[in-house]
Amino acid sequence: MSDVTVVGVFRNDDAAKAALQRMDAAGFPPDRVGVVANNVRQAREVAGSSSPTAAVIGAIAGGLVGLGFGLATGMSVNSLAATVGGVIMFAIIGAFIGALAGRAKVLEPRGEKYQRAVDMGDALVTIRCAEGQQEQARRALQSAGATAVRIEGTPETV
Repeated sequence: MSDVTVVGVFRNDDAAKAALQRMDAAGFPPDRVGVVANNVRQAREVAGSSSPTAAVIGAIAGGLVGLGFGLATGMSVNSLAATVGGVIMFAIIGAFIGALAGRAKVLEPRGEKYQRAVDMGDALVTIRCAEGQQEQARRALQSAGATAVRIEGTPETV
């Protein structure tokens, strides 16, 4: 079973802090509960910010660009070992940068909603739980006063 994140939106920081105490009393481990307040960038991450497909595509594109740079710079070196080493080094660096760029490009539209909510003064409480516990987490957040609760398919807890 994979983990999911249940997100509750609260009217302000104080309501979120009170909800944290209720989540502790409800038996959710503190290392699986998080709060986002006054940090719009962090709010966006709650919905998940990565796509394995985009990261792989970015890594391949970056690797090819790196390979091209490696071949271009290696042509001026007389040593075959230096050329091969340079090509490999540039391909690895390019793949790494491409993977990071690909990962950063895919953001869930729901992340923008969370970002706007936090920007307007709301706070988020997140609970990372196993799929079988998501309903319990949803009910706990609602009973703590969440104005909205959403189950995200990502294991992000901030």
